[in-house]
Amino acid sequence: IKSILAFFIIINNTEFRYFNEMKKLYRTKFNKMFLGVLGGIGSYFNIDPTILRLLFVFLCIITAIFPFILIYLLLALLMPKVRQKYPIEPKYKKLYRSRRDKKIAGICGGIAELFKIDTTIVRFLMVILFFVTGIIPLAFAYFIGTVIIPEKP
Repeated sequence: IKSILAFFIIINNTEFRYFNEMKKLYRTKFNKMFLGVLGGIGSYFNIDPTILRLLFVFLCIITAIFPFILIYLLLALLMPKVRQKYPIEPKYKKLYRSRRDKKIAGICGGIAELFKIDTTIVRFLMVILFFVTGIIPLAFAYFIGTVIIPEKP
């Protein structure tokens, strides 16, 4: 016999409700670039998947690509596909490249708008990261960011 505390909630001493409303992790088929893993993780944690994609590219470059590609492929095998027929409107703020506050591609301006901070701070942190990572990895991640981050409509 399964524990009543784990599977039922007693409401008004008479009504029983099944307690299986646990949030599940799925690969998405609506907000995906490749297999839907990062889109599914973004939906689960209510984070814009574009931010996760940028982080993923950056971590791939820093770790010589192979470990995170392997992790991504394993997650694609382990995570089931979502069974929804229609996309659900996301509740998180989306990351866009800025049109009005850009120097190169608008990525720093878009990050600043998302987090509501001064663009100069984001650019300063980006310059520091360029030197810490050896310029090439972050430059490559910035280039990939111009491809995967949409421009603000």
